[in-house]
Amino acid sequence: MKNKVLSSIFLVIGVFICYKGFEILTVSARGESIYKIGMIIPAENSSLKLYGSIFLAVGILLILAPVLFNKLKVFKNSQ
Repeated sequence: MKNKVLSSIFLVIGVFICYKGFEILTVSARGESIYKIGMIIPAENSSLKLYGSIFLAVGILLILAPVLFNKLKVFKNSQ
């Protein structure tokens, strides 16, 4: 039960962060800065691509975390 709750929490947070990363990558704001997830990001092409890519990577890691934890748990039990 505890694993399912943690898996669903990781999934929801991961999807949210992936969405914000995609939103940062597709933003057309050009000016001073934009405010996303409690961070002020400079509205320049390189900064938007960097932060968007980082948010996508972290979101994907959070989505895949339950699968990786289960694989490690199975791997530890088999030895």
